[in-house]
Amino acid sequence: MAFAPEPNDKAWKVAEAEVPASRPVAPLAILCAIGGVLSPLAFLDWSLLVFPLGTVILAIFAWRQVYRYDPPALGLGSIRFGLILAAFAGIGGPVRLLTFQAYLQSESRPTAEQFLALLREDKPQMAFQLTRDPNVRLPLEDALWAEYALTPEAREQLFWDVIAKDQGERENFEGFVNRIPVRVVLALKDQSRIRYLGTPVAHQRHGRYQVHHLYAVTYDKEAKRRTVVLAIQLERQRLRQTRAADWVVTDIFGPVNPDQYP
Repeated sequence: MAFAPEPNDKAWKVAEAEVPASRPVAPLAILCAIGGVLSPLAFLDWSLLVFPLGTVILAIFAWRQVYRYDPPALGLGSIRFGLILAAFAGIGGPVRLLTFQAYLQSESRPTAEQFLALLREDKPQMAFQLTRDPNVRLPLEDALWAEYALTPEAREQLFWDVIAKDQGERENFEGFVNRIPVRVVLALKDQSRIRYLGTPVAHQRHGRYQVHHLYAVTYDKEAKRRTVVLAIQLERQRLRQTRAADWVVTDIFGPVNPDQYP
């Protein structure tokens, strides 16, 4: 008649010794892998660089946790995986964001400077068009007016007529020219010197690309040189029935402190 061996039986002890003990898993190593998977979010915004940086910090503690056991716990592969993704995102993310910001800055600056130039030339009716939807505003480029037999004076008058015939446009235009920064540039005209200071904001917000350019307006008053700093906010808007886009002046602020803006 067969019987089960007693716990203290020699054969039982030998069989028990031959069963290898399972190695524990380091929980921080799993978290490190998860952080690595989330690290590519750093390509979208500067604030999301917290993911690759956090993954590197987790990897340090996870490495120590693995070697706290003898033999080492499972998780070295997860740590390496997380670190590879964190390194890729930690380097690639800032490069992509800096390139993206430089592109937005260079593409939008001509619109901002055209806007200021029109105000200095005492053409607020034309500068006002740069604040309108690019799909419906009157074009400012000479080439687009080439087929019309209009003198420069007649074309400028046309911009006034478009504003005058619509009450809503008149009210919007009155609000536009009564803005303090607009009135400053209009009043000074070519007696001021305008220079570009920088672009402290260049990002994507609510599905649209937005930039803020800073300009210093310098002029002489009462034998003293004075300077005010203006901020011009622009947004990139898509043109209908085409893959192209154009920039719109959505706001102008001033005077502002360039060291504390925005």
